[in-house]
Amino acid sequence: MIAVGGRALVGIAASAAAISAPFYVYASIGFIGLTLFLVFVFRDPRRKISDGIVSPADGKVREVDAERGVVSIYLALRNVHVTRSPLDGLVEKTSHLPGSHRPAFSKKTTSNERFEISLKSAIGDISMIQMTGALARRIVPYVKDGQQVGRGEKLSLIRFGSRVDVLLPPAKARITVSKGQRLRAGVTIIAEVSDDKPQ
Repeated sequence: MIAVGGRALVGIAASAAAISAPFYVYASIGFIGLTLFLVFVFRDPRRKISDGIVSPADGKVREVDAERGVVSIYLALRNVHVTRSPLDGLVEKTSHLPGSHRPAFSKKTTSNERFEISLKSAIGDISMIQMTGALARRIVPYVKDGQQVGRGEKLSLIRFGSRVDVLLPPAKARITVSKGQRLRAGVTIIAEVSDDKPQ
């Protein structure tokens, strides 16, 4: 399955390959290669969603801050670029903030263009900050303010990968992943609900 937001690009590349085939063989081969590349980049595989607080993105954990409830995920070009909701909840607010397009692994990524989603869940407020990078120039949102979403439901497409930071309520969520760990959106459990009962 091709992700919504990537289908048009795949279609354009495939059409270019078909149109150029009778006239320019090498150009057609190039467009075929481009089409296959885009199909891979914008793939949207089916996922069996896990129970618990799940990862919002495929990729590699670049940073964990348990005190602030932050898990930062780097999405490489080879990763699936569809993001998902960590828990059931209500989309309270979505916002697009313009900015630069520094590489996603840079420490200055916080100034990059971003799309933020604020989610009200059973454990409290969750924020997801999706940032563009040097290649990722557009985030295609799938949700809007006031929309109810389920755990593992698709939230957006980050074209060509980048970075996703998820901010969980630290008093209610105990982060279970570590720096360098590889994650799968909707599948990998990144945190457990804390037991706040008195000891």
